[in-house]
Amino acid sequence: MTSTASKTPRVLVLGSGTSTGVPLIGCRCEVCASRDPRDCRLRSSVYITCGGFAALIDVSPDFRQQALRHELPRVDAILLTHPHADHVFGLDDIRRYNTLQQASIPAYVRDFTFRGVSRMFSYIVAPTEAQKGMYRPQIEFHETGDATVDVGPFSMTSLEIPHGPARSTAFKLEHQGRAFVYAPDCSEMSDAFRAFIRGADCVMLDGLRDREHAGHLTIENSVAAMREAGVRRGFITHISHDIPHARLEQRLPPPVAAAYDGLSFEW
Repeated sequence: MTSTASKTPRVLVLGSGTSTGVPLIGCRCEVCASRDPRDCRLRSSVYITCGGFAALIDVSPDFRQQALRHELPRVDAILLTHPHADHVFGLDDIRRYNTLQQASIPAYVRDFTFRGVSRMFSYIVAPTEAQKGMYRPQIEFHETGDATVDVGPFSMTSLEIPHGPARSTAFKLEHQGRAFVYAPDCSEMSDAFRAFIRGADCVMLDGLRDREHAGHLTIENSVAAMREAGVRRGFITHISHDIPHARLEQRLPPPVAAAYDGLSFEW
């Protein structure tokens, strides 16, 4: 079972893949047919623990599988980057943690995420009288905006960032003077975003592939941004089936590495 007891923040990568997951259905390319377990990428999400507290950033369609694989004992808070299916479609499985913990769970979102989740999961956000009696997730949504919010032992801030024609969120969690930034979906490094990650102890950033994409940074873009910002440790995530892990790891310059499912580290 994954431990939450350490007093030092620890990140567990539940998924490092793009919206399709890797392998893709019906694909037999080099990566999709790979026997390297690091090339098997569930949809992107991370689980962050410290002092018995556990925060989940994004709840992917693979969340049940991820929770069983890593024996996740609890979820004390949820942070949602944006309302795309690959980042929120596991929300219904949160109801099991309500049962285990006998409590509702807070979720921290920006306004556009709340609106999207409200449309997709009306029975969670604004249930009818009939739906209130259903076995459904008990989640308390909090719109954060630009405010700093205490989330368990962490001080959390967020930044709205471009994601092609849509928007996403970069989250920064700080603990005892150290900072971790998570931004799995981003298409442009604005000045505000560069300032947001500058000097962070660890940043996990979108790096879909080498070819340009309207909604995502390329690997080169991500590496350049993290190095220019003086990030002490960086990881590429939200990776497509274009990129074999072993070759990506070989070519990435310090301090940047490739995330993979099951990666666990302190920041």
